[in-house]
Amino acid sequence: MNERCNCHAEGLATFILGALVGVAVGVLLAPAKGETTRRKLKRWAEDTYEEGKEELEEHARELKERVMGHAGDLKEKFSGHAREVKERAGELKEKFSAKAAELKQEALEKTEDLRGKAADELEKAAKKIR
Repeated sequence: MNERCNCHAEGLATFILGALVGVAVGVLLAPAKGETTRRKLKRWAEDTYEEGKEELEEHARELKERVMGHAGDLKEKFSGHAREVKERAGELKEKFSAKAAELKQEALEKTEDLRGKAADELEKAAKKIR
């Protein structure tokens, strides 16, 4: 079945190509003067160029609008993620600060405890020496 579809597509393409060649030959071989024919062909080429240019500009405008819309959506999405990351970083900072303060307090307590034990041992040693 695909072969049949391809055959029809090829046939249609051949028909269209033949029609275009026929039109071009007809215009070139028409009984009009060469200058008139060249002028008509030039006008047709200019009109076709302008139509294509306008269509291309329209597609470019549409594409630019879509891209700008997507860029805005992405910016908004990433801004939301950035806020979430910033909030999470703040939470982590608070946790680490609290843990650091806790560890500092433990270190101070242990230092005081060791200082007290060292003082007791020094006092015992001093008593033995006397």
